[in-house]
Amino acid sequence: MPRKVIETPECNAPDSWAEIDASVWQSQNGRWAAPQHYMCSYMAMFPPELPHYFIERFTKVGDIVLDPFCGRGTAPVEAAAQGRHGIGNDLNPLAVALTRGKLSNPPLNDVLSRIDELEAEYDPSEWKHFSGAPRKIRMIFHIKTLRQLMFLKRELDWSVPGTDAFLTAVLMGAMHGSSKGFLSLPMPNTFSMGWGYIASKIAEDPVKWSCPDRDAFEVLRERVRRQLAKGRLPGSGETIYGDVRELDRKVVHGAVQLLFTSPPYLKVIKYGLYNWIRLWFLTDSGSHKEVDEVLDDTHALVEYLDFMRDTMTATLPLMDRERGISCWAIGDVKGLNLAWAVWHHAVRGIEVKADDGSTLRYKLIAIVEDNIPDEQKVTKIWKTMIHRAVRLDSEGEIIEVIGESSEEEKVKRMAAEAEIIEDTIIEVRSEATNDKSGKATPLDRILIIAPESANPVALLTNEEVQWKSISENNSITTLEHFS
Repeated sequence: MPRKVIETPECNAPDSWAEIDASVWQSQNGRWAAPQHYMCSYMAMFPPELPHYFIERFTKVGDIVLDPFCGRGTAPVEAAAQGRHGIGNDLNPLAVALTRGKLSNPPLNDVLSRIDELEAEYDPSEWKHFSGAPRKIRMIFHIKTLRQLMFLKRELDWSVPGTDAFLTAVLMGAMHGSSKGFLSLPMPNTFSMGWGYIASKIAEDPVKWSCPDRDAFEVLRERVRRQLAKGRLPGSGETIYGDVRELDRKVVHGAVQLLFTSPPYLKVIKYGLYNWIRLWFLTDSGSHKEVDEVLDDTHALVEYLDFMRDTMTATLPLMDRERGISCWAIGDVKGLNLAWAVWHHAVRGIEVKADDGSTLRYKLIAIVEDNIPDEQKVTKIWKTMIHRAVRLDSEGEIIEVIGESSEEEKVKRMAAEAEIIEDTIIEVRSEATNDKSGKATPLDRILIIAPESANPVALLTNEEVQWKSISENNSITTLEHFS
């Protein structure tokens, strides 16, 4: 049966509002933001500069900021860093673990005391057998390190906010990398290399690919001290583990002043596969496959628009009816202005009955382009080409990420050296990204909408936006302030 054809008229949305200027957030270089942002790498994320700009200009201390697709928690964490209350939602357990851990916001002494407590309870003799660690995990860590990890996997409870959740998030950032601050044999920290490729490299050069003897407790101590070097976040936050389409039953209606998010891309991003090592630690099954099965990260256009309609129907009742503003960072796809298509086909006809019986609708404010000024194009590192060697099954699905590099020839060698497995093929795939700064492919447009009754305004000018990593206003520290 042929796919339904979507005809999208030419965009006639306003392209400016409230003097929003992309160059203001694009001009911020380096790691200026709160250390918590850099706890663990995460694919397809926006930089903290982006939500910071909107949080500063369109909210005030004590306001609520929601990201229904929170990823590693950039928007809610930045909200908490600026004295707001951040709410993050996601279906990916890694995203939930990272966001919940960061927003747990424990004092340094409490975290260090918990590490001491765990270390005192740890008994290596209890972990002589590795039934909970498959072979592909056992080849990545030194035997002593793996025993500690299996103990921590059992003991750390990241299902609720607290010190354990914070430690779990810190540990996720330490799971694999190439320096002494990481626990694994040498590999990128941005994604989990393919197990087949790792096995082949170990066989080829056992010394170079040997597992370092790293003490997980000591690595945690060093990382925790760095993460909390600037103190606790002055705001607060909470994390929801669930489907965005059910948020209208989990967040107080009319409570959100700013929604800022980037919904799933209209392409395949195998979040589970790219993080199979971290997901071994976080999931009961130890498998990444269930994560990729549940996430809605690949859609044809029709299904994507249906998904976005359901999503925005669920989030509309949550918005403050007087000054709520909803911002959706959506990149163009194959020449299609996807932000406009989402508004035209999915959002403009939404009607929701409010608790008081009134009918809620959205209004379009603007679709702002996140353009890079010509004078910045030489110095900015947008659209670095990243090449990945991937293994595909007989149906063309990615089942293993073998390796990645900005050097295409290097990746081609990885592909050529990869293990030959029946009924699979190896491909080299390339995409524009920004791996040097941890940013995703540039966000081309920001769809700005609001409840029909709202009249959102900028509270600060562009010149008044401050770029402080942690707000000096420390008046909000606990969730009780919002009860």
